[in-house]
Amino acid sequence: MNFNSISFIFIFIPACLLIFYLASPRLRLPVLFLFSMVFYGASGISPGLLLFISIVIGYFGARLCQPSRNVGRLFFAISFPLLALFVSKYLGFSLTTVGVELQPGAFLDVIVRLSLPAGISFYTFQLVAYMIDIRDGKIERENNFIQFGTFIALFPQLIAGPILRYTEIRSQLRRIASEQDLRPDLMSGIKYCAFGLAYKIFFSDILVTMQVVYTNSEGAPSIDALYSVLAYSAIIYFDFWAYSLIAMGLAKLFTLDLPRNFREPYRSLSPREFWKRWHITLSFWLRDYVYFKMGGKEKYIRNIIVIFGLVGLWHGAGWNFILWGFYHAFWVLLYHFCKRWWDPLPLLFQIILTFVIVSLGWPLFYLDMNGYVQLLINLFSFTGAEGGSVYGLLDWAYLGVTLGWIFLVKEDFILFNNKRNFFDNPIFLACLLVGAIIFLSFARTFIYFQF
Repeated sequence: MNFNSISFIFIFIPACLLIFYLASPRLRLPVLFLFSMVFYGASGISPGLLLFISIVIGYFGARLCQPSRNVGRLFFAISFPLLALFVSKYLGFSLTTVGVELQPGAFLDVIVRLSLPAGISFYTFQLVAYMIDIRDGKIERENNFIQFGTFIALFPQLIAGPILRYTEIRSQLRRIASEQDLRPDLMSGIKYCAFGLAYKIFFSDILVTMQVVYTNSEGAPSIDALYSVLAYSAIIYFDFWAYSLIAMGLAKLFTLDLPRNFREPYRSLSPREFWKRWHITLSFWLRDYVYFKMGGKEKYIRNIIVIFGLVGLWHGAGWNFILWGFYHAFWVLLYHFCKRWWDPLPLLFQIILTFVIVSLGWPLFYLDMNGYVQLLINLFSFTGAEGGSVYGLLDWAYLGVTLGWIFLVKEDFILFNNKRNFFDNPIFLACLLVGAIIFLSFARTFIYFQF
């Protein structure tokens, strides 16, 4: 079920909110947990069953993770979620890499061909972090199964984040189950949802319909290759930002505050800063549970290469994703060693340079290695469009509007300003929401749903 679907907007959310607020305090979490499972189960019985089994095993497995020096117990407890993630996402890629040919209809062939459960990388990381934190003595094991299940399956963030830590949500879930009168932040919730839906449809999805050709064919003009690179940078920016906003908005409707996962990343001054602004909770997860565990700055080069290799693998099972991770590792390391020359550069130049670096990496999300190399050849061959360009003036104008919004509009002022402004006007928000709903025919699945 997608946030930008008719059934979600007009059936699921109204029903969930109505029953949630009519329920007594002790029934609110069961309602939220049940609706979260229905939300996820709508994608198929198998993914829903896998999620529920993961929750059950995580709940009982946490008993093995009480603070101790027995690392074996921790490994045993986290083995199922990690094994489920590996089989679902990486088994086919691993077998292909080592040259194993699967016989059609064989058991492994059937397993590999199963569709990837949406959001499995997200909830697996939450389960693993939860058990590691228990083992390290940072949190106590949750005895309430429904509360634990709601933490893992909470539908606003289940499919594409943010990756929650239990310390961020525990007290909020307990408040929901105890307070008689809940006071949701309706204005912020509606505002985030309205802007998120508008960003997704008016910017990301409409640009996708224009970017009909990825211009990786031999001989494509450089201007078309440039459009393709810039357009996808805008597409994935607004796609992920839209999801993050809608997730925060939906959580607000249930009196929950989710951590920000996105902070104007294309305004970053360096490749390293980009990863403090883009998919923030993934960066912090890898920092806390991998980077620091490996020694942090003591083995900086090795650890950065490992971390970004994992970033690439987390996003997808393919050499293109791994290369994308190493691509970012290279630029983060280059910045680290050239910081004394980079930082004195004019701020605008740092922003543009970082944006160019990030944008040149994105095509690895949708192209194989040969296609990516050909795209770069087309881009830097500086060939003209004698045979005519795929993209017209309207395409460039619309792309200019989206990029202009990214770089010229201060979104923190619009969305997170404590003082009321024009963008808080209920009439404006209603028009924005209705306008986005009218154009739902352009709606496409969120890119990060595949991770």
